[in-house]
Amino acid sequence: MPMNLVIQKKRKELGLTQEQVARYLDVSIPAVSKWESGLTCPDISLLPSLARLLKIDLNTLFCFQEVMTKREISCFCKEIMDIAQTRGIAEGFEAAEKKIHEYPHDETLLQCLTFQLDGLLRLSGLPPQEKIPYDDILLKRYRRLAASNDSKIRNSANYMMAGTCIRKGEYDMAQQILDLMPDKEDITSSIADKRMLQVLIYQGQGKSEEAVIHLQNALLTAVNKVQMLLLNLVDAELASGNQQNAANIADKAAQMPYHFDLEEYIAFMAPLQIAVAEQNVDACIELMRKMFQAMLMPGDMSGSPLFYHIAKSSNPKQILSAVLGEVERDPVYSFLQASVTFKELISEYKALIKL
Repeated sequence: MPMNLVIQKKRKELGLTQEQVARYLDVSIPAVSKWESGLTCPDISLLPSLARLLKIDLNTLFCFQEVMTKREISCFCKEIMDIAQTRGIAEGFEAAEKKIHEYPHDETLLQCLTFQLDGLLRLSGLPPQEKIPYDDILLKRYRRLAASNDSKIRNSANYMMAGTCIRKGEYDMAQQILDLMPDKEDITSSIADKRMLQVLIYQGQGKSEEAVIHLQNALLTAVNKVQMLLLNLVDAELASGNQQNAANIADKAAQMPYHFDLEEYIAFMAPLQIAVAEQNVDACIELMRKMFQAMLMPGDMSGSPLFYHIAKSSNPKQILSAVLGEVERDPVYSFLQASVTFKELISEYKALIKL
């Protein structure tokens, strides 16, 4: 809550008029009115007296314990990532909890930390059972965010909460959450694409570089979504018994990274789905070897004509570590456990990520 609203809120709670505040501080009534409207701020010499009048401390008046700036949140999220990667996910959650307790009303901080820890948990390589307590913490935070007055925060939280429920096998709960979320078509059917309007504004202002950056980010989001849809479609076709159609879709998905300059390891994901469904041990091992090797190469989009403005900051070894853990523990890969070559492959790349 900004200072002007703190002054107004506390004044009204105490039953004081702007005139009474002005008289106490020996200022004009219009001066108090400007403070509360946010047009001006009280002189620094008046702050102690104003805080005493409103029966609050200076920290509350300055909103030191209310919200963090975007830059502060960004820096702290980077700190949490470093803690989780070097000291473990448990310490990452603990450090985040302390900061959330320090700023209990900062929804932006809560959202950023919760989303970040969710992603770090997925990449942690922990067995599913060990993830449950952390998922419960995340669900609690998502429920709090889902009650936000900010529709963007609320909808994002519901989306993530539904995903967490799905991972836990709580499909009825996930469906209930999904039913409460507005359809994208309902939100956007009567308005123009905001992103494209922003591009037009940039172009009209002669800010061509900003327009390019905006469009590159929009394209990357769209391409990643298409890739995810193709992978899910392969799974759905396999589940429906349409093996040939799934294979054809997997071939198209495998070409996406090369057409749109995505990271190379993505090219092997859909073919691996087919090989796993067929329980083809040799094909699985060969595809995994290529995928693991590609994962060790840090993504660099600087040479792409599509995404040269987009910096990549992913940790290749962390991603590979999570994938190795999943391949070892997920029952869907259990048919590979009897293969000596498979075990040697896993051991080889476990050793590489420790270097």
